[in-house]
Amino acid sequence: MQQLFLIGAADSIGVPYTRDNPEHYGFFEMFENYLQYHYDVITANCFHMSTYNDNKYIQQLLTQNITLYEVKISQNQMLKKCKYSGIYPYLELPKSFLNHYQPNPSNKDIIIKNYIRDNKTIFIYSAFTNDLLKSYHLSLFKLLRPGKIQSSLKVTNTDVVFQELRKNISNLIRLNPNIEIYLIGLFIPTKIPYIRKNLSNFIAKANLLFCKIANNNPNVHFVDNSNLDQKDFNNIDFHPNKKGHTKIYQNLMKTYQTVHE
Repeated sequence: MQQLFLIGAADSIGVPYTRDNPEHYGFFEMFENYLQYHYDVITANCFHMSTYNDNKYIQQLLTQNITLYEVKISQNQMLKKCKYSGIYPYLELPKSFLNHYQPNPSNKDIIIKNYIRDNKTIFIYSAFTNDLLKSYHLSLFKLLRPGKIQSSLKVTNTDVVFQELRKNISNLIRLNPNIEIYLIGLFIPTKIPYIRKNLSNFIAKANLLFCKIANNNPNVHFVDNSNLDQKDFNNIDFHPNKKGHTKIYQNLMKTYQTVHE
């Protein structure tokens, strides 16, 4: 059976931690399970619970000798910081969420950029959420105040975000010319009506740019998540619940199967 390196990075969209999902089984884990029927899969789940995990973090993964063990250590540190930060009351975290990522000594042998270079590789790219929020000077707390959304969305452009995204894609292809890159499309988050209303145009425009990047590069495939709706989120949480993760997985599978027809 052919060996395949499956890697996902880097924002918290890929962290399946909502209270209705005690198994911590998200779209990435679902996709990994599917691939295991066809490949000998080595997995690097690099999704983080931190606003610092963005396109620049992926640049580090591609240029430095970062091991999967170091990623796991960092993930646990980030989760603990999240637990004791001001953001915690806004998230519906299960009691066991700190156990989701556990470092394994064998992970010390997996240098991320080398495994991308030397294997058949699928890269699940979901890092631009944090970049886009920061480019608009937005945060979870600002998004919970209607006036802040409207004023922030008027003043900033996101050119630098897409420049970094394109640079990372070029670096991935330079490492492995046969790599498959799946861009996880943005979705309108939470159940809160004013957030959904104010972010809808912003997200639609961003997804059009992601589609353009994918259409201009045969290695890149856009995963359309525009079908996520209010029932795919828990109250004010911006992250998908179990239903939302299942829907993202289905969208990812639809794209993957189209590529492999």
